[in-house]
Formats: sequence, C-alpha cells, structure tokens
Amino acid sequence: MKKTRTRALPVLLLTLAFFAGIAYFIFNLTIHASEWVSTPTNGHLSDNEGIELAGSVLDRNGVVLAYTEDGERKYNEDYATRCACLPVVGDSSVNNSTAVQTVYRSELSGYNFIFGLGLPDEFKSGKNITLTIDSKIQKAAYEALGNNKGAAVLYNYKTGETLCLASTPVYDPMNVPEDIETNDAYDGAYINRALSASYPPGSTFKLVTAAAALEYKDDIDSFEYDCNGADEIGGKPVTCYEPNGHVDLKEAMKTSCNIYFANVAVDLGKKQMTEQAKKMGFNQNWKLDGIVTGTSTYDVSQATENELGWSGVGQYSVMETPVNMAMISAAIASGGTPVKPFFVKNISGEFGIPTPDRTSSKAKEMMSKDISDRLSDMMRYCVEANYGDWSFGGSLKVCAKTGTAEVSDTGEDAHAWVTGFSLDEDCPFAFSVIVEHGNSGYRAAVPVAAAILEAAANSVRS
Repeated sequence: MKKTRTRALPVLLLTLAFFAGIAYFIFNLTIHASEWVSTPTNGHLSDNEGIELAGSVLDRNGVVLAYTEDGERKYNEDYATRCACLPVVGDSSVNNSTAVQTVYRSELSGYNFIFGLGLPDEFKSGKNITLTIDSKIQKAAYEALGNNKGAAVLYNYKTGETLCLASTPVYDPMNVPEDIETNDAYDGAYINRALSASYPPGSTFKLVTAAAALEYKDDIDSFEYDCNGADEIGGKPVTCYEPNGHVDLKEAMKTSCNIYFANVAVDLGKKQMTEQAKKMGFNQNWKLDGIVTGTSTYDVSQATENELGWSGVGQYSVMETPVNMAMISAAIASGGTPVKPFFVKNISGEFGIPTPDRTSSKAKEMMSKDISDRLSDMMRYCVEANYGDWSFGGSLKVCAKTGTAEVSDTGEDAHAWVTGFSLDEDCPFAFSVIVEHGNSGYRAAVPVAAAILEAAANSVRS
C-alpha cells in the first residue's frame, strides 16, 4: 500500500500541473487573445492574405483618417493630411509597428473572442478608433518639418491627450512608393521618430543637470563662473560657442553655457547625475497605449572626468527620445510630476456602441515642486531675454530651452532641438521638436514648434 501511494504521488503532481497549465492558458487566452491576434508576425491579418480592416480611424474632431470602402482600405482625401498622419495611423501593411492600424488591427478587423476572425464579412463588426490627435496640427508639423528628418510632440500636460505626434520622412499610404526600400529619401519612414528614435539631446539636457544641481548641490545659488569660451576639465577642453562672461545658474541657462554645466556635472559626480537622470525618464522605457517607447539613456559609469562634464551638457553618450523630452517639460509645467501622454481617445464597442473616453495617469515624480518652479522661471527667462515670444508664434506664453547636439567631430550637421511648454490655462501644451542635422535649435527647431503651437492654439480656441 505504501509503495502504491509513493508511485501515485508523481502522477497526482503531474495531473495537478497539467490542469494548472490549462487554467493558466485559458486565463492568458481570455486576457491577451486580442494582443496575440494583433502581433505584426500574425500573417492572417496581413493585407496580402485578403483580410481588409473594417473599422475607421478618426482624429479628435471626427475627421476620418482611414476607412474601408467596397473592400478597399482608403485614407483621407487630402494628400498632406494622410502623409502627416501616417506615423500614427499607419498603412495597410504592418511595417509601421507603432501605428494604430498595426497595434489595434484586431479591433479594427472585427476580431471576436468567441469566433476569432472566422465570422463572415457580413456579420463582422470592425471597431472604430478615435484618436486624441488633431490632424490639422499634424499637418502643420509635417509642413514645417518639410524635407528634414525629425519629429514633433505636443500634448496637453493636464489631461495627457496628445495632439501631435509627427515624424518625417513619410509617404502616401494610398500610393506607397515602389522604391521605398531602396530610396534614401524614405530612410526610416516606417519609424515614428517621436516615440521610437533617440538622439543626443544637446543643451536641452541642461534641464536635467540643473534639476540635479538644485536637488543635490547646496551651494548652487552662489555657484558662479566667468566663461571665456573655453576651459580645461579633466585635462581636455570644454568649449562654448562664444564667451558668456560672468554667469550664475539662471544666466548659464539663458546663454546655454557649456562650461558652467560641465563643471556642475563634475561637482555632482556620476552617482547624483545618474540618479537625477533616472528620475527624469532615462535608462527606462514608457508604455503608451500599449506601445513601448524607445529608451533615453544616461550611462557615465565608464566616463572620464571630461566625459562626465560633457554629459552634463547632453553630449558624450547621452541619448533622448522626443516623447521623453516632452514629458520632462510637462513635469516642469506640472509641479514636478508629469501626466503620461496617450493618443487613443476611445475604441468603439461591438456594433459601434460608444465607449467612455480614455484618461491618463500620472508618472512618477521627476522633481519636487520647488525645483520645477525654479526651472520654469529659467525657461521663461530664456524666452523673455533670448528667444522672444514672437519666435513661438506670439499666441501663447511659452517657456522653452533649445539645444544643438553635435554628432560629428567637426560640429557640422548637428541635430536641432527645442522643448518647452505654454503657461496659458486654456492651452496647457508641453512640446518637443527634433530636426536632424538642423545645426541650430533656434533656427531649425523653434519654427517647427511655433507652427504646432499656433495650430494647437487656433484649434483649441476656435
């Protein structure tokens, strides 16, 4: 009898493990079936298999961006609008991996948990997706970026609704170029640079260094420097575009003094700089509407003293995503804790039944309110004393910081950045713009920011 019980125990354990596995599979099938169907590797939903998407994609104002008619997927009749919205909407393929028509294609195609994709077309009900995106603002960004490669993000830092998520280059989803795979003009056209690309942030990173100084450097309010345009840190030079004279933290932010912020980074040290960078979204990803963003990175573990100094001005190996940069500005505008952006407003229920609009949630605190208030004042000072409100269109009261990120030893073809936010109660926008090889944040990125801010203000106020 004892031997029988001993032999029966493994069988019992195997049986329990089998049923536990079945239960686990059923649970995951119930929770994740739609995600599994949506994965880009699922060929059953590819356009080549003849299964057309049924639901429509609309912008926040009800403008139809994508729809199915007579079994054919179509897009907005305006050429510039459908090109501008391509990075968010996608086309009929699965090449745009972060686009709505890829990520939510099971919902659009009429997937049903009980019948899967097996329902006849006449009974299949594709769900409509309404975005928070404003197609007019997307179009303004697309036209302002022109032939440049780059990205623009603008979102409401109070609600999290993203109004603009632009990326270039693009193509016409109704007439996909035959040479898209070989023509350099379309290099990276499948990537939404706003979400997935990362770049050296240049002087926009000085917001992070300033936040670290305000958090950890007790004497930062009395820390001043006489900038002659060049200094030696760690045995190698750190340079500025021109001599900035006598500067404190506020003046150094306005003049974008590399030497001041490099010395601050060295004084703080690797640990405190890394801690503050992590608080502000570096060395991690964000998950927005089911999409995992690219990674902003700050790693000075192997940096020399000179390289640590350059990291404090957004050079060395520092990399930043446009969406995270916009969130940093949102945090400064919001007392230190940003609202996470989102761009899918709602997905209709079965048979087109309306569903509640989605809402956002707050991310972790990036800085204290005292620090965010100080940075806000500095960014406003940059606009008042340097850039001018007129540079951003003039309709909004803007706080901003530009950046020019060197990507070559000669300093040529630098990337152009600007990030910031508006103080207007009716137009609480946080934004970031990157223009690849634009050479000057003020000359290349600010005009793009002005275009989207003006379009956003006009849209909201009208």
